[in-house]
Amino acid sequence: MPLDAVYLSALLAELTPELIGAKIDKIRQPERDEIILALRGETRRNLLISAGAADARIHFTDAEYENPAAPPMFCMLLRKHISGARITQVFQPEGERAAIFTLSGFDAFGEPEEKKLAVELMGRNSNIILIDAEGIILDCLRRVDTESSPRRPVLPGLIYRLPPQPERGGLGRSPLIAREIEYRGSDDFLSRAPVPTLLCEPDGKARDFTFCEILQYGNAIGCVPEESFSALLERFYTRRAAEERSRGRASSLTKTVKNALARTERRVAAQREELAAAGNREYFRECGDLITANFYRMNKGDEKLIAEDFYGGDGVLREIPLDIRKNPQQNAAKYYKDYTRAKNAEKILTERISDGEGEARYLESVLAELELSSGERELDEIRRELVTSGYVKADRTKQKQKVKPTSPRRYVTENGFEVLVGRNNTQNDELTFKTAFKTDIWLHVKARHGSHVILRARGETPGDADIAEAAALAAYFSQARGETRAAVDWCLVKHVKKQPGAHPGMVFYTDYRTVAVAPGERAEG
Repeated sequence: MPLDAVYLSALLAELTPELIGAKIDKIRQPERDEIILALRGETRRNLLISAGAADARIHFTDAEYENPAAPPMFCMLLRKHISGARITQVFQPEGERAAIFTLSGFDAFGEPEEKKLAVELMGRNSNIILIDAEGIILDCLRRVDTESSPRRPVLPGLIYRLPPQPERGGLGRSPLIAREIEYRGSDDFLSRAPVPTLLCEPDGKARDFTFCEILQYGNAIGCVPEESFSALLERFYTRRAAEERSRGRASSLTKTVKNALARTERRVAAQREELAAAGNREYFRECGDLITANFYRMNKGDEKLIAEDFYGGDGVLREIPLDIRKNPQQNAAKYYKDYTRAKNAEKILTERISDGEGEARYLESVLAELELSSGERELDEIRRELVTSGYVKADRTKQKQKVKPTSPRRYVTENGFEVLVGRNNTQNDELTFKTAFKTDIWLHVKARHGSHVILRARGETPGDADIAEAAALAAYFSQARGETRAAVDWCLVKHVKKQPGAHPGMVFYTDYRTVAVAPGERAEG
């Protein structure tokens, strides 16, 4: 929903007490259409101003944003003119989706001066405009020339004027509210006190936001009151943007891993073909033996040898191709050399195929991690794991940043036993071989990729019900999540081993039992 005039009015009424008197400490422009003002008043707050076509808005934010390597020109202009200024007034022109901030500061000579920052939240025409005390536009986020808008150009040096009123009615009302008026047959509900309202689909996904209860969708959409208009925008846009970024990063990592997996599978397939060819090595040795036994019958320049095949049985003849450039002894030596090469190749190829199959299993496990990941921090850890494994190049801009690792998911069974669930392969190793005690119980979905799960025994013996609860979590955080029933193996941690040099999360285990459970998650404890 575009942020309409009624919602904006309620939002500004909520924000203004904190904005008036606040000093602009820092100015950032993390995205092309977004400005963040770090304000210092009774408390420190970050005010996000977005002029995006699909997400124009104003609200306080606690989200973290990465700054570009070099600040954009408009950001530098704002820093020059309004850094250190205080907000003295917040004004919304009647019926307009615009907010005008009056800012009081000092010029380069220390003399008091006043400027205005006009924030127009009008869909694809949204803009952020800096205006001097005489009403002249100093600059704007999005310049609009006379060719694009003959009625209202927005350029440095022109006098700032408010946007022209729309020709049709419904001033400042969103399509959602227009449809609601039509559905109810009256606009009486607009006179009620506005309430920040999130519209949710049955699965809990945020669908829209507004300032009142919406009836037009019936039971198909739920209306959830929020604590404030600012917090509602923060939840709806900022979290949605974070989810979209996570999906984009997950998609990028998934593509990288799938490409690596495809290369590995092609390499292993080629090595299997070579191994099949190397399986004929005994033929080469036998040819060498037959040539040696028939030296007396051979001359240099012979194209082939037809001799009795004492490996094939009585009366069986074998035709052996010869190199006409070699004498009989050299032809025999060539076949023995081919035999030795094939024998060595079989050993090397067997090892390489085993390594390739292990690499493929590891990459498949990473794909499973990406499917189960939830949030930026988990994706960051998977990316670091891939950097360490050599599949992704390190991001030098983030190498010096100290990032606190995530903790394993934590649950408590009905009987009070703690259950820990790894979030990625690196954490799985940490959980199994450093965190867990040898007498704890280790669980993992059978023959599928998934998290390592530890049921903390605390010196006691967990019952079948506790094991079943932990097994349900092991199945849920695995490739078996969507299945009705899944087999989960469990054993004592002391029976879980890691092969030297194996990829993160890759283990083998013995002395295990198997339980069939329905995958399921419970609230973290």
